[in-house]
Amino acid sequence: MGVYYSTFPPLGNIPHQHSSRPNANKFYNKHLVKNYYNIPMPQKFAITFSCITVLFFLSLFIPVKNDNDCSKILFSSQGELLRVWLNGNEQYQFPKSEKISEKYKTAVLHFEDKRFNWHFGIDPIAVIRAIKQNATAGKIESGASTITMQVARLKKPKKRTFFAKLLETHFALRMELWKSKDKIFAEYASLAPMGGNIIGAETACWRFFGHGSEEITWAEAALLALLPNRPSALNLEKERGKLLERRNNLLKSLAKAGYINEETLNSALQESLPRVNADWRFKTPHYAEAVLSLFPNKNIFHGTIDGKIQTRLEGIAKNYGKRIREYSNVNISVLITETKTGKIRGYLGSLDYYDSLSKGMIDGVRAHRSTGSIMKPFLYALAMEGGPYTPESLIEDVPTWFKGFSPQNADKSFSGVVPFKEALVRSLNVPAVKILSDYGVEDFHFWLKNAGLNGLSRSSESYGLSLILGGGEASLLELVPLYSMLMNEGKRTQLKWLEDSTAEKNEQLLQSITAYHIKEILTSVKRPDFEQYHLQFNNHIPVAWKTGTSYGSRDAWAIGVNEQWTIGVWVGNFAGGSVANLSGSATAAPLLFSLFNNLSDNKKRMWSELPRDADFEEIEICTLSGYKAKDFCPHKKNILLPINRMQSKTCQFHKEIIISKNTGFEVCSLCWNVEDTLHIIEEHYSPSVRNELRKTGREPKAETLHNPSCLAKKEGILFSIVYPENGARLFLPSSDALSEMGFIAIAAHKQRDAELQWFLDGNFLGTTKSEHKMAVTVGSGEHRIGVQDMLGIYLETRFRVRAKI
Repeated sequence: MGVYYSTFPPLGNIPHQHSSRPNANKFYNKHLVKNYYNIPMPQKFAITFSCITVLFFLSLFIPVKNDNDCSKILFSSQGELLRVWLNGNEQYQFPKSEKISEKYKTAVLHFEDKRFNWHFGIDPIAVIRAIKQNATAGKIESGASTITMQVARLKKPKKRTFFAKLLETHFALRMELWKSKDKIFAEYASLAPMGGNIIGAETACWRFFGHGSEEITWAEAALLALLPNRPSALNLEKERGKLLERRNNLLKSLAKAGYINEETLNSALQESLPRVNADWRFKTPHYAEAVLSLFPNKNIFHGTIDGKIQTRLEGIAKNYGKRIREYSNVNISVLITETKTGKIRGYLGSLDYYDSLSKGMIDGVRAHRSTGSIMKPFLYALAMEGGPYTPESLIEDVPTWFKGFSPQNADKSFSGVVPFKEALVRSLNVPAVKILSDYGVEDFHFWLKNAGLNGLSRSSESYGLSLILGGGEASLLELVPLYSMLMNEGKRTQLKWLEDSTAEKNEQLLQSITAYHIKEILTSVKRPDFEQYHLQFNNHIPVAWKTGTSYGSRDAWAIGVNEQWTIGVWVGNFAGGSVANLSGSATAAPLLFSLFNNLSDNKKRMWSELPRDADFEEIEICTLSGYKAKDFCPHKKNILLPINRMQSKTCQFHKEIIISKNTGFEVCSLCWNVEDTLHIIEEHYSPSVRNELRKTGREPKAETLHNPSCLAKKEGILFSIVYPENGARLFLPSSDALSEMGFIAIAAHKQRDAELQWFLDGNFLGTTKSEHKMAVTVGSGEHRIGVQDMLGIYLETRFRVRAKI
C-alpha cells in the first residue's frame, strides 16, 4: 500500500478542498487523476479489482424485490378453478405460493439441483463438472446453473453471455442472502416455463391436469420437472413420445434413489400424458367479469359460486332454453342467492357466452331492463306502512284517469272492487296506479333509489305513475336482494361475491310485520294463469313469488324467495325487441319453479313465521272493507299492522241509514215520521264500482233510495261522470281539416236501468240506458259536458281540448 501513496504528493502540498484559494477543489481532483495514470498497471489493476470486489459484495446486501406479474385467478367456493386472466405479458401465471407439493419439489431437485439445500446459490461441484464436460466436448454442454441461478435468469432474462452469467451469479447470491431456501424454490415453481404462455407449476397443474398441485401424482410431478428444461422444443403439443420417455426415465431415477417404491413406480409409469385443449374455456364468464370489475385491486378471488349448483343451473336453463327457442329467439339470465347470507351461489348471464348471434356476451344479470310489475310488492308494502291500507282493504278497480293517464289491466277488464292482497296477487294495474297516486311517486322513487335500484336514472316527475307499470328499469342484481328482504324481517341482504369479503350491515327497509304480510300474500293465492305449472311444482316447498312483463312483451320476469333460496329469472332478447307470447307467468315462472324444485332441501327449514319480537299494533277492521271498523260495521276482526302509520281511514263501505217501515225509503228529519222509522246498516259502493260489478254479475243489493218527496234531494250521489274528469286536459288526434276531434265520454249510475241525458256546451247530445257511454266530437278549446238523470239531478264537468300534432 505504501508504494501507491509514495507516488502522491505530500498532503501538506495539496490545497485543502475547503481552502479559500480559487479553484482549489479543481486543482486537487486534477492532481489525483494525473497521479492515478502514473500508477504502474499491476497496481492499477489491483486497485480496480479491489473496488469492484468491495462494490460486488456490498451490493449483495441490497434486498431482492418480489415483482412477479401474476394473473388474476377466480375460484369457486369449493376451490374449483373458474377463471384465470392473462397477465401483462400475455401469459397465464399463478401467484407465488410457499405451499409446494413435496412430490414436485423432490422431482425438480433430483433432476435439476441435487445439492440445492446445501450450496449458497453456486454449486462448486457442478461448476467443476461443467468445466470438465465442456473442455472434453470442445463446446458448452453444461452450464452448472442452480435453481437459484435459474430464478435469477427467469426474473431478469438476458442473452446468454459471460457478463449475463456473472449478473445471474450476483443475483443468485443476493437471493441466498435475503431469502430462505423454501422461498427461493417457491419463486422457481411460480416462474418455471411450462410451454407456450403457461408459467409456473401451479398454473400447469390446473391447465394440464385440472387440479391444484396439492393433488399431484408422481407421474405429474416428474412431467412438470422436465417441461422447463426445453419448453419450446419438448412439450405436450409436440414430441410427446420423447417427453413420455424422459418422464419415465426420471421416474425410474427417482425410484433408484429411493424416493418412490416399486409399486408407486409401476403405477406412475402407466399414466399417460395429458391432452391439452387448444381453447382454455372457463366457467361462469359473466360472474368472473363482474367480480373483476367490483374488486380490481385483488389478485386471487375466492368466489361464492357453488360449482355443483352452477352446473345444475346451466343444465336446467339450457334444456329449458332449447324448448322455448323453438318458438322465438330469446335469452335467459338467472341469479341464485342464499336468502340469509346473500351469497351468490348460481349466476347465469346468458345461455351461451360464446353465442355472438344472440349477443351472449351481454350479462343479463347486471343489465337494466323494464321491470313490468315486478316492483309492485314493494309499493304495496310501503302503502301498508304509510296507511290507510291493510292486506284486506278494498280498492276500486274501475276505469280511472289520472291527469290524462288511463291505466289498463292486462286482460282489459275491471273488477269493480278487489281486496288489497288480491290486487297484488293478480297484479292488477289500475289498483297499483291508484295506490302509487295516493302514496306519492316522489316518495316511492326515493325509496327505490335508497334500496339500490341504480337503473332509475331520471327524476320521479319524468317517470310519473308509469313507474309501477314498468316505466323504470332495474336488474336482477338489484331486485333479488329486495325479494330476499321479505324473508329477512324487512332487511335488505347485501349480495356477497367473495367468501373472504367482510359482511356489510343489512339495511332495514321495511318493518318486519310488513315484510311478513307481503310474503304471505305472495304465497297464499294460486295464480289462475299458472295453474298447470303450479300443479307440477312440489307443494311441500313454499315460495313467495311474483312475475312481471314489460310493455310490448320485451322482458319476462319471475322472482321467488323462501328461507333457503332467492332466485331471479329474466327471459327476453338483448336486442330489446318484442317477443310473441312472452310473459312472466308463462315464460319465466316455469324455469323459476324448476330451479326451486331442484335446489330446495326438504330437510332444512324453508319458511319463517312472524318474529316474536316484531313491533306491530293490533287494529280492529271491518271484515268487508278491510279498513278500520266503525261501531256499526256488522262483522269485524283484528289484524296486526305496522306501527306509526301516517294515515288511518275508517270503513266507507257500510253506512247507517234510517228508513220508513211503511215505504222502505230512506228518510231524514225533514221527511220522517218518528214512529215509522227503523235503523239499518247497508253496503255502499260508488256508481263506478257498481257499474263494473254489474258487468261481472256480482252487483250487490241495490242501495235504498231517499224519500222522493223529501226536500233534501240526496239522490245526487246516484251517478257520476267517469270521463272526462273535471279540469282534464285532453290531447286528441285531429279527424279532418276543421280540426274536429272525437272521444268517448263515460258515466256510471247505481241503478241498473237508469236513463241519462247528455249535453255538450248546453246542446243536447242524446240519451243512454244501462251502459252510459256517449260519443263526443269537439274542437280545440274549453268545453263542458252535462249529464242529467230522470229525477232531474244534473252533473257537469269542464275540460280543455288540444289537437295532437
